Amino acid sequence: MKSVQCFTLSFIIILFRSDMVFGETWAVLVAGSTAWADYRHQADVAHAYQLLVKQGVKSDKIITMMYDNIANNPKNPYPGKIYNTPDGNDVYAGLKVDYTGKNVSVATFLNVLKGNTIGNAGKGNEKVLNSTIEDNVFIYFVDHGGFNILGLPVGILTKKDLQNALDYMYTNRMYKKVLFYLDACNAGSMFEGLESEKRIFAVTASNSTEDSYSTYCYNKLKLPCLGDEFSVAWMQDSEVHNILTESVGRHVDNVARNTANSHVSQYGDQSTRSLAVVDFQGGIGNKKFRNVITDVKTGRAWKNISINSRQVPLYMIKKKLTNPIEIAVKIKQLSLKRAKLDDLLSQIVHNAINQRNLAQLILNRKPSRISKTATYCHDVVIKAFDVDCASFDSNPYAFSLSHVFANLCEVLQNPEPILQQFRVQCLNVTKTVSVTE
Repeated sequence: MKSVQCFTLSFIIILFRSDMVFGETWAVLVAGSTAWADYRHQADVAHAYQLLVKQGVKSDKIITMMYDNIANNPKNPYPGKIYNTPDGNDVYAGLKVDYTGKNVSVATFLNVLKGNTIGNAGKGNEKVLNSTIEDNVFIYFVDHGGFNILGLPVGILTKKDLQNALDYMYTNRMYKKVLFYLDACNAGSMFEGLESEKRIFAVTASNSTEDSYSTYCYNKLKLPCLGDEFSVAWMQDSEVHNILTESVGRHVDNVARNTANSHVSQYGDQSTRSLAVVDFQGGIGNKKFRNVITDVKTGRAWKNISINSRQVPLYMIKKKLTNPIEIAVKIKQLSLKRAKLDDLLSQIVHNAINQRNLAQLILNRKPSRISKTATYCHDVVIKAFDVDCASFDSNPYAFSLSHVFANLCEVLQNPEPILQQFRVQCLNVTKTVSVTE
C-alpha cells in the first residue's frame, strides 16, 4: 500500500509542479480586404480574437491587423457591431486592433512576423512578434488569394515574401512551433514544398488550384456573407471541443470534414498534429493542467449553404436588388468588366508568346507549383501588375488570373518580356476601376 501511495504522490507532484516551464502562445490575426462585400473577412478575424482571449491567450500576445471599416460602415445596419454567425454575439465588442487602414500592408505584416519594431515605427501601435524558441506561434490569415499570392490593402503578398519571413523566424529562433491557418482561394500554393524541419504546420482552406467558399450568405441580418467556410469550421470546432485534450490532428480532420466545398490541405511539420490545440489557441495557464481536464463536450456537424468566394459579388447584386431587369443589367456590367481584364491578359500572353497553342495553354493551365526561377519571376511580375495594370485590392477578380503569370514565367523564366508588355498594354488601362462590384 505504501508503494502505491508513494507512486501516486510522485505522479501528482510531477503533474502539478509550479516551476514547470511552458512557453507563451503568440498569435497574428490578419484580415486583408477592405470592401463591404468582404464583410466576412473582418468578422472572421474579430471572432478569432474573441475566441483566443476567451481560451486564455494574453491580449498583449495577440497582434491583429484589419482595415477596420466594417463595424462603423454607413452600410452596416448594426452600427459598431460585427457578426460572424447568424445567431451569434457581436464579435467587435472588446476587439483590440493593432494595425488599421493603410497600415495593413505587406511591409507591416512582414515586419510583424520578423519582430521588426524599427520597420513598423509610426505604424499602428508598433506591436510585433517578440516570441522565443520556447513559444508557439499561431498565424491566421484570411483574404482573397490566387496562385502564390495573397491580398492586403497595400501591396501584394507573394509566396517568396512569405517564405523569406518564415525562414527569418526559423533562423532567428522565434518559435518552437508555428501553426498557420490560411483561408483564401488557391491557398495551398503558398505552402507547396514547405520543409517539415522548419517546424511549421500549415493548414489551408483550399489546395493550390481551387477556390475557397464563403458561408452564412443567406442570413436574416441583411448583411453580406458573415463568414468563410473553413474559418467558421475551425472556430466552431474549437468552441465545441475541449482544446486541452483535442489534438491538432483531430481538430484539423474535423475542420476538413466540415469544409464541404474545398479541400482542406496540410503542409510542413506533420508532428504538430499530435500536439493539443491549446498549445496554439490557449493560454499558458491552461497548458499546465491540460492532462487532468476531461473533454465533456461533443462536436456537432456544421452545415450551411456556401458560395464560391469569387462569385460573392454576383450574390451581392442579387441580394441588393429586387428588379430582375436591374439585376440583369448589373450582372452584365460586372461580366463585361471581368471580360476586359481577361482580354488584357490574353493580349499580354499572345504578344509575349508568339505560339498560339502554347499561349492558350498558358492561359488555361492551373499549376500546383512552379520552379524557383519561375517563383522569382512571378514575384516581380505580380507586383508590377498590381502597380501598373490593375490593383488587386480594387480588382479582386484579378487574383483568379494569377496562374497565368505563373505559367508565363515558367515558360520564359525571365520577367523582362512580361514587364515590357505591361508598359505597352497597360498604358491606357484604368487602374482603379473595380471589376467585382
